[in-house]
Amino acid sequence: MRLLLIQAWSHDETAYRSRFSSLLSYPSLTLAVLYALVPEGLFEQIDVLDENSQRVDYDRAHYDLVLISFETSSAVSAYKHCDAFRERGSYVAVGGYHATALPEEAAQHCDTVISGPAEKALPAFLMDWAAGHPKAFYRDTNVCPADFPLPARDVVTKKRKLKIPAVIADRGCMNGCKYCSMRTMWKSDPRPVEEVAEEMRSLRAKHFVFYDPNFFGKRDYAMRLMKAIEPLHVLWASDATADFGYDHELMETAYRSGCRGVVVGLESLNSQSLAGVYKRFHDADKYEEIIRNIHSHGIGVNGCFVMGFDDDTEEELLALPERVDRLGLDLCKFAILTPYPGTRLYDEMERDGRILTKNWDLYNQHHVVYQPKHLDPQRLHDIYRHVWKEAYRWKRVGKRVFGSPALFKGAGGFLLGANIGFRYIGIK
Repeated sequence: MRLLLIQAWSHDETAYRSRFSSLLSYPSLTLAVLYALVPEGLFEQIDVLDENSQRVDYDRAHYDLVLISFETSSAVSAYKHCDAFRERGSYVAVGGYHATALPEEAAQHCDTVISGPAEKALPAFLMDWAAGHPKAFYRDTNVCPADFPLPARDVVTKKRKLKIPAVIADRGCMNGCKYCSMRTMWKSDPRPVEEVAEEMRSLRAKHFVFYDPNFFGKRDYAMRLMKAIEPLHVLWASDATADFGYDHELMETAYRSGCRGVVVGLESLNSQSLAGVYKRFHDADKYEEIIRNIHSHGIGVNGCFVMGFDDDTEEELLALPERVDRLGLDLCKFAILTPYPGTRLYDEMERDGRILTKNWDLYNQHHVVYQPKHLDPQRLHDIYRHVWKEAYRWKRVGKRVFGSPALFKGAGGFLLGANIGFRYIGIK
């Protein structure tokens, strides 16, 4: 029997990534984890396809089973693949964020929907399928770190990816931001410190990125993990929340262990907007101080902003490039507020009749898919493009890169490459 694992991407996503993906795209762990969960000996052949850099060919070979993982912005592409493979006689199962949020919709295009974490649900489905009695829906959220397999990284293409391995210590987040889909999929349950450190040691790399959505969220755990990886003499980056910039012991330990950059979801420079979506830290007036504190410990900051909250005004959004300059960020990224299915934001907007389209191709944070409170949708889209262009003028790129504390601390090349790559994301 033959199995095909696909991570689906929309054409729009792959189009803008293709030119600079080697500067922007870290290797995904999704396919590597799914492969590791397949019971040994069940299939004669397992093929793995990442649509971000590989093309799906329906007639290249016949597969008995096709398993497709996808997010909301890739749902249209995923459903196209589902329909095509089913027409050719394959049994098709799907999973991922979108299938978890809207399982009944996904079921219209496939034979089985696997929702939530895959660690127990996927092996259970595969054994049922092999025995000839698969169910239409599977979900088992009763997983713990002992169930997490080591990703089979070697089976996934590294084409058009940064040559920096990704690691996950805790894939969940304790925060409850209204627009975030994280809780739809995962709970916060960190792996044993020794296990994470050993995985990093085995990869024999000098640079890492942690995919944890909130690396420092459980402070005691983060401290123990950083002390465990300090002897590895590696450099790494992770996500962090803004209040990380007030914990000097945490920042000092992070730097000693090799941290040279953090991605911080600043989201907005309007404190009222932050409070309105339940951001735990929502004092935007403190951002400049926070970034200065992080820089004082030799760590660079990638500040991410979301445009289109109900309290945002046109004037505030247009001023973002200048205000970002004053913050002294090393890298910045902008997105349009997107109400993903499965979030409280989506439920509220759906209830209030503010969802303008359910063309999932547009749910990639580059399009306006809802009715903003104070702006015309097209005007918000135009402002978004304007902000990207202004924030990534070459003069600003040079100032960010050559003024960064990370420039001479082992991360200068990555910082320059990321600034150049980000220059083209929002203005493709």
